[in-house]
Amino acid sequence: MLMAALLTLLLQVCVPLRSGSATSASYFLYFNPDSIHNNLSGLKEAMDSFLSASGFAVTFQPFARFQDFDREVRNEPPAFLFLPEWYLHQDGNDKRFKPFLIPVRQGAITYRKVLLVAADSTLTTDKLAATTIAMTPVGQAGLAVLDDAIFKRIGLRGKELNFITTAKDSDALFALALRQVKAALVSQDNLEHVGNINPRILKTVKTLAVSDPIPLPVLCYVDGAVPAGEIDKMRKVLLAGKEGGKAARVMEMLQIDTWRIPNAE
Repeated sequence: MLMAALLTLLLQVCVPLRSGSATSASYFLYFNPDSIHNNLSGLKEAMDSFLSASGFAVTFQPFARFQDFDREVRNEPPAFLFLPEWYLHQDGNDKRFKPFLIPVRQGAITYRKVLLVAADSTLTTDKLAATTIAMTPVGQAGLAVLDDAIFKRIGLRGKELNFITTAKDSDALFALALRQVKAALVSQDNLEHVGNINPRILKTVKTLAVSDPIPLPVLCYVDGAVPAGEIDKMRKVLLAGKEGGKAARVMEMLQIDTWRIPNAE
């Protein structure tokens, strides 16, 4: 009897309680490969500093690869997530993750993608199915968004195209500039950002098509994992934003001007 009691006590001490524990909701996960900001270690440092200074017992974890982000989300649901809007529309994620803030950049809550080929390329849209297009990864829901935003309009379907995925949006642009691929689909913001740094890049590519507006990533909480008070607190701190708020540095790094509450007029 004594030995059984000791074994029971040992198991209780050594086996972590995952379900409903503080550990299971102590992370803020980030995935946004189309972001202009690519220094994830610097972003983590700034974000952890902001969270700590704001009184949140949450660790920020950015991801460069979609597979790693998706696996972590499935294995151990976090407290907060900043993720591509299309990710909500697959695998029932919209039932678990609830958007509560949308970033605003230059007055818009959307961005555009640009379909590029080399400046001297003879490729036209009707020949793209026979070549390779570099772009950041998207799931089936993301591909559906791209179909509606750009591919259908130029007579293509995403499932008929051959994509090579890059960890960062700018990598797709550089792959095209270095002639490692024949075409690239990149954020218009990134194209302009890289062009401002190195104008010669813009001379190596030309535009075949520009997408309709695509929703910017959204900030979500995990339903049932975060107390309402913590959600309200995060919302308040971020809405204070650049107006002397603690989130100013992070927002500047991510080029977010302000935030909008979903469905707010």
